[in-house]
Amino acid sequence: MANPAYPMTRQCPMSPPPTYAELREQGPAKVDLPDGGWAWLLTSYDDVRQAMNDPRFSSDDEKMGRARTELPPNENLNSFWRMDEPEHGRQRHMMMTEFTAKRIKEWRPRIQKLVDELLDRLETLPRPLDLYSEFALALPTQVIAQLLGVPQQDYRTFAEQSRTILSLDKPEESWAAYYEMNAYLNRLIASREREPQDDLISRLITDRVQSGELSREDLLPMVRFILVSGYETTTSQIALSALTLMTNPEVRAQLIEDPERITAFVEESLRFWSVSQDNVLRVVDQDMTFSGTAMTAGELVILAVPAANHDAKAFPDPERFDLERGDNRHVAFGFGTHLCAGASLARREVEIAITSLLSRLPDIRLVGKIDDLTFRQKSLVYGLERLPVTW
Repeated sequence: MANPAYPMTRQCPMSPPPTYAELREQGPAKVDLPDGGWAWLLTSYDDVRQAMNDPRFSSDDEKMGRARTELPPNENLNSFWRMDEPEHGRQRHMMMTEFTAKRIKEWRPRIQKLVDELLDRLETLPRPLDLYSEFALALPTQVIAQLLGVPQQDYRTFAEQSRTILSLDKPEESWAAYYEMNAYLNRLIASREREPQDDLISRLITDRVQSGELSREDLLPMVRFILVSGYETTTSQIALSALTLMTNPEVRAQLIEDPERITAFVEESLRFWSVSQDNVLRVVDQDMTFSGTAMTAGELVILAVPAANHDAKAFPDPERFDLERGDNRHVAFGFGTHLCAGASLARREVEIAITSLLSRLPDIRLVGKIDDLTFRQKSLVYGLERLPVTW
């Protein structure tokens, strides 16, 4: 019997691919990849969560056999996200000073100001309008750009490049965007080396590169990772959270009645949508038995986050958006040593965006039906193309 083909397509935009549920009962399953190879696919919550923090699974791209012949000789592909300990932890620690609870608290009024300005502008635009581009995309783009020190006139450019890099549809365009972003970031880093400013890139140069803790070669992929991951997932999460409000009257009413439930709403939205759909990979680092399955060193493993977050054993009635889940231990941000460094910032952005949207535009509604919307399936990050709304 042939292995299922991967990646898999969501048949219903509100749910993970149905094949995940079918495969979950058999444990780790073999799936065929577009390049002719195969990989293990983990679909249960317990398996995915354990594998995320199991040192027998490596995150190192070099061990995954990824072809590097197409890259320039001195190209540094890997960010710390694609490294193992201790180097992963060492580099991750360097940027965590920007994402501490204290720093996120300091960012809160800045995020609120940006949200208020965006909503002020929305109220002046003709309706219907695209909430995705005018709000969901605009907010994280500005936040991460201000954090890194990207000039305002370049916001849209790097946003377009990021989306193209994450696309699975046209590899040649993804690589072209990747090189364009590298060239841009190298120019930006060089500018900050000459004239440091009050931004993350300048602080990494001053505190880490000049001290010898971080090489100039490793700075580029670190900044690129923060830039791409820092806006794309949050953009999708804000848009899909807004869609939830407009298509789920009961949840909307609960939030209006008790705004303090916004924390539960954000966590459930993270679980429900699981936007990081095809980008959590590992490689077996040693021969072993995992979840009753014999695995051999060098084999590729895919950790299906949407499948884990919709495992009924961990989340009863997983297809229901439920604000009463209590201890919502989803793995939307990963788990263990590779837990997303920017998780707290992303949570605050979604929380402030949705709270303010509901407060300022309580009558906001979707134009048309869900079936009329276009969802991005062929991308490492699930999301919408547009979100037409009025009020």
